[in-house]
Amino acid sequence: MRRGATPCIIDLSNRAVKLTRVDFADKAIGEEFLQIALHANPDLLPVNEIDPDFAPLVSLGREIDGIDNLFISPRGKLAIVETKLWRNPQATREVVAQILDYAGRLSKYDYEDLEQGIRDGLKPTPLDGGRSLHQYVASECPKETLSEEQFHDEVNRTLETGRFLLLVVGDGIHENIEAMLGSLHRHPRSLFSFRMIEMQIYENPMQNGSRIVIPQLVANSLEIVRAVVRVQTTGKAEVSVDIEEKESTPSGGRRRTLSEDEFFEEIEDEATKTTYRRLLKFADEIGAIAVWRASSVSIQFPDPAGSKQNVTLFVLNTGGALYTGWTLQQFDTLNLPENIAIDYVKAVASLVPGVTPKAGYSDVLSRDLKAAEIEKTFDNFIRVVRDFVAKIKSASAASAVSAK
Repeated sequence: MRRGATPCIIDLSNRAVKLTRVDFADKAIGEEFLQIALHANPDLLPVNEIDPDFAPLVSLGREIDGIDNLFISPRGKLAIVETKLWRNPQATREVVAQILDYAGRLSKYDYEDLEQGIRDGLKPTPLDGGRSLHQYVASECPKETLSEEQFHDEVNRTLETGRFLLLVVGDGIHENIEAMLGSLHRHPRSLFSFRMIEMQIYENPMQNGSRIVIPQLVANSLEIVRAVVRVQTTGKAEVSVDIEEKESTPSGGRRRTLSEDEFFEEIEDEATKTTYRRLLKFADEIGAIAVWRASSVSIQFPDPAGSKQNVTLFVLNTGGALYTGWTLQQFDTLNLPENIAIDYVKAVASLVPGVTPKAGYSDVLSRDLKAAEIEKTFDNFIRVVRDFVAKIKSASAASAVSAK
């Protein structure tokens, strides 16, 4: 599995100084040391060698719903890290069960739950000060981060499918790895990759109190892929098996985009399908376009002035929910009055009892709306959307006149 020798540092006089490895039993090194080091230096984890989709990693903080370290990629992929020092003989048996428990908890989250979980993590958190998850990730990786709408969609898809990178990170993984991997096969409903990384820790002879950390991958790949089996019995029985497919992107990552047929195939509720089809027909009537994503379709109205910027009217996902968002950012780009977007979300919220604009996010609803709730007030909903589109056209025309 691994081969190595004692590393050395060559000093200025060309003298080789052998490094002294920190012993596993040395209590000067605790799990907290690893957690803090990884939080401050996500690049210590060699994820590019595992799956480029998860790179580069951005730390979301520590102790998020009990998770030692949680990371995200600019494409919305999540990596869960369980740090473990191997002094305790129970560690081998417990660590896999622990990280699987973390993955199970995280798979019950949606995007908003994840944001709240980060804010509830060990202080200080990356989202202190009220910034959003997308704002934080974009500030760390401005060139690689997806647009806010795409990022939101990809994060929700990652949570829904449970496609996480599970990393056990230890100071000296010396137990029977095969025994550790065995229990993973009992979780076929999840979609994840599992790796073990040994952090070899040495004292730094050049600087007292500092340490040299050498990461090593020490286990072969283990990826469990969830397949969806469909049985159709109209006339004659037909059985099909769908396994997640990945589509290459120009940046080298892989992202799946649904077609319209695939989108509707993933929705089980027939009433939801009917409502969605009515909404898509309405969108076409008003000149809006449907942008298909990994697990949703975004209904967007093109800028009347002819720029490449669209305004998001609403988003429908395969889970049967409708939500709003990103309009303030888009209005700022188009130099349109923000009150139009704010009033639109207020009007949508007023259609369903108990729903309001989200505190601190005036272009987002306090919760997603169910397709059944939209169906009950369908005519009112399309009236609100029509009014919003009319105001966009009017404001855009006024802006064009004033520019002259």
